[in-house]
Amino acid sequence: MKKLSIAILILAFMVSCSNKENGNTKNANNTANQTTAYVKPQNPQGPAVALNLTDFKIDNDFILYRGTPFTGKITFDTFYESGYFFVKNGKLEGESEINYKMSGFKRKDVFQNNIILSFSQIKNGITTEFIYEKNDTSYGKKVAEVHTSYEKNSYILNIANSTGKIEVNGKKADNITVLSNSVSGIVKENGSFYKIIYSYSEGQVTEEKYKLDSKADKSEVLVEKRLLEALYLKPAEKSTGFINEEGIEKLDRIMYQLGKPGTSTPTSRQPADPNATVVPNTAPQQNQSEINQNDDDLATLDRVYDEVMHKNNTAILNTFSKDKLGYIRNTLFAKKGYKFKNPKYSSYFSQKSWYNGIYDSDEILNPEEKRFVLIIKEREK
Repeated sequence: MKKLSIAILILAFMVSCSNKENGNTKNANNTANQTTAYVKPQNPQGPAVALNLTDFKIDNDFILYRGTPFTGKITFDTFYESGYFFVKNGKLEGESEINYKMSGFKRKDVFQNNIILSFSQIKNGITTEFIYEKNDTSYGKKVAEVHTSYEKNSYILNIANSTGKIEVNGKKADNITVLSNSVSGIVKENGSFYKIIYSYSEGQVTEEKYKLDSKADKSEVLVEKRLLEALYLKPAEKSTGFINEEGIEKLDRIMYQLGKPGTSTPTSRQPADPNATVVPNTAPQQNQSEINQNDDDLATLDRVYDEVMHKNNTAILNTFSKDKLGYIRNTLFAKKGYKFKNPKYSSYFSQKSWYNGIYDSDEILNPEEKRFVLIIKEREK
């Protein structure tokens, strides 16, 4: 009887171990199929207030409204952009949205305690969302998952967990295969089989479509390739895989725009443009050709900046001489209020009515603007 009891205990122990092992295997499989999808922070409740330089201030990465940490929605509307930020206790929390007026593109970010969790861009009817690795509080962020959708097509590539999903015309693809930076599957359209490859590499999101003789046939003929999204990354970002992201710097940049002469909202951030001040009629007036010349410099910069940074069209730079590219590049510094040391540019921009050189340091550009300058410098060589 004693031996029988021991045998029963041993058997029970073995069954318990087996169940535990099966449970662990099931959990491992579930983990492998999880997406990096995060719990999106709720947008804080509070008043909606238009951004202005009288009431708002950024101090030590806190957004202050009349001296105290703000909670609510901050809206803004500048010559270039419009949108909003949600803030909780002085920190970016929840959604933010920026609408680029010249290109018509839209960007949405999700923040938590000033840390960006994801962002999506909407261009030409295509929405692409980049989700960053969890628990990453550094300035450099690593993409863990990419989602793209347009019309009835949708794609998911989970780089961190090597999982993926493809839907074309609302139908799920079969034979899903996931590699380190791509997911592929087979779909049937109009009686023919197609292999779809959705991939992300160095900021570019692409879709490739191959026609197959049959579902199992390895014969593939490329019939279409589309660039769905292209982020401009610096060489260091490409080699390391980390993207340098702005957080509260975005809001600071927009505040700077509000303070520039010629924008719709006058502020006291820097000395006002004397030509924009209401003065008696005895003040000298500019003729129309001078006004057009001043407008042309800024208009050219805005057009080139939009093409290069928002549309990834660097080919536009080939239409300018090296000397002209130098003027375009320095127009950005002039627009920011940089005080030129180079006599060539100092003399040129001092004749512009909108120019007001007040900053000795050239560290006045945000990360995106710095990338723009580097791109042009490469073409000036």
